[in-house]
Amino acid sequence: MQKDVNKILGEGLRVKVDFYQKAKEAEEEIKRYYTHLHKHPELSGQEYQTQEWILSQLKQWGVECRTCADTGVYAIIRSGKPGYTIAFRADMDALPIQEQTGLSWSSEENGVMHACGHDAHMTVLLGCIRILHENREQLYGNIVFLFQPSEEHQGGAARMIVDGAMKTPKPDLIVAFHVWPQRAGTITCMSGPVMAQPDAFSIELIGKGGHGATPHICRNPIPAMAALINAIGNITANDISAQETAVVNICRIRCGEKYNIIAEKGYLEGTIRTYDTKVREEIIRRLKKLTTSIADAWEIEGSYYMDSGYPATINNKTAACWAAEILKKEIPEVEILTEGEPSMLGEDFSCYGTVCPSLFLRLGCWKEDEKRHFPLHSSCFEIEESILLDGIAAFCILASAFSEKGFERINEKY
Repeated sequence: MQKDVNKILGEGLRVKVDFYQKAKEAEEEIKRYYTHLHKHPELSGQEYQTQEWILSQLKQWGVECRTCADTGVYAIIRSGKPGYTIAFRADMDALPIQEQTGLSWSSEENGVMHACGHDAHMTVLLGCIRILHENREQLYGNIVFLFQPSEEHQGGAARMIVDGAMKTPKPDLIVAFHVWPQRAGTITCMSGPVMAQPDAFSIELIGKGGHGATPHICRNPIPAMAALINAIGNITANDISAQETAVVNICRIRCGEKYNIIAEKGYLEGTIRTYDTKVREEIIRRLKKLTTSIADAWEIEGSYYMDSGYPATINNKTAACWAAEILKKEIPEVEILTEGEPSMLGEDFSCYGTVCPSLFLRLGCWKEDEKRHFPLHSSCFEIEESILLDGIAAFCILASAFSEKGFERINEKY
C-alpha cells in the first residue's frame, strides 16, 4: 500500500507553487477578511450581508460565482484542462451569543457571535480562492467552493445539494475543516469516524391525573419516568458492545405543575449519538421497547418520537491517507496528525459524503496562552490568527494535487 502512495507522491506530483509562501504574502489582506467577517456575524438562514460581501470579493477577482441555497454562495475555478473536480466547503452562520473576548474586532452585532469559528472557515476559503485563481494556469480539472449557510440548524448542506452545488461538475472529492481546540500549527487528518450522527428523541407518558392524596385512583407517570430514566441509562452498558461507541442521554424532563397534584402527562427528551448505523438501530429498538414495556407495567400509555439527524461524518480512508501524505510532504511548517479522538458532536458536512468521497480535517486553533483556551460555542472563544495561513496553504495544496492526479491508483482496501 505505502509503495502505491509513494508512487503517487513522488517528485512528479509535487505541487508547482509554494502555497504557504503565497499565503504569507497575502497575510495582511487575509487578516482583513477575517476581522470583517468576525465583526459582522449573522444567524442561520440570515446570512444575506455575508453572502453579499463574499460575492463582491469573488466578482472583484473575476471568479465565476452564484447564489445557492438562498443565502449561500457557489464558486468555481475551471482550468479548461482535463483533470478531476475537488470541492471545498465553509459554513457561514454564527450563534446567538454575546461576545466577551475583548478583541478589537469583536462582533458589532448585539447578541450574535462567531463562536464556532465559521468566520475562520470562510476566511480560509476566500484566501484559497484568491491564491488559486491567481495561479489558475497551474491547475487542472475544476475547483469548486461552497459557502454554506445554516450549519448550526439542520438543512444547510441538504439545501446546497438540492440547489445543484454537487452537480455539473460533480466533485470527485469534497473537503472541509473545522477549527479545533488543539495546539495551533497542527492539522488532524484521520480516517474513519470524525463526528457522530446526532439524533433527538422524545417520550410521552400518559397516566391519569388527580389529587396527590389519592394516588390509588390515579396513574402517576412520574414513577414510570424514573424507571424509564434508569433503564435508558443502562442501554449503552447492557445492550451495546463495549467495542462500540455511543451516547444516549436524557437532557430534559417535564412533569407536573404543583406539589399536591398528580400530573396526567410526563415527558422525557434526549439525544442519541452514534457512528455506526447498526448500533444506532439497536439503541432505537431498545428505546421503543423500554417505553412500551415500562408504560405497560405501570398501566399507563407510552409514546416514542424520533427526530433523525444528519449522518455521521466518516472520512474516506483513501482520501485521508492521500491528504495526510501529501500535506506532510508539501507543508512542513504544519504538523500533520493522522490519529485523533472522534467527537460526539454532529456536523452536516456528512450530507455531502452521500454524494462523493469526503474528508473532514481539524485545524488546531489554540492560543499559546492557556488562559485563552475556550471551547467552541463559548462567549470567549477565539483562535490563533496565524492558523488561517495553515488552512489556506493546505486547501491550495490539496486542490492543486487532486485536480491533476486524483487518487484513483491508491487501493481503497488498506
